[in-house]
Amino acid sequence: MQTQLKIVIDGSPSAGLLLRYNIVKLIDTRGMACPYPSFESVKAMSKLNDVNDGCIEVITDNEESAFKSIPSVCQRRNWQFLVLEKAKELWLVRIASFRGNSDHK
Repeated sequence: MQTQLKIVIDGSPSAGLLLRYNIVKLIDTRGMACPYPSFESVKAMSKLNDVNDGCIEVITDNEESAFKSIPSVCQRRNWQFLVLEKAKELWLVRIASFRGNSDHK
């Protein structure tokens, strides 16, 4: 049985855009205090060239990271992001360096 994901913040050019991208790196930051999940996100994103490489997905149980620090880092760096609620107090944050063409998948 697949868990239903709920979009809680969409920082991409169109609704749910990052749901279509391949996840090339999964980062599990459960148990990490803020701002460490955002540090891990930046490290992983620095290794991706663009959306052709897909996106990263960060798993966090830290509300401040999911709703403030990771989205803030993404906005400052012009990265697209999507925050999904997976379960109570568990979020997935997908991040890509998408810059233009929405034909990428």
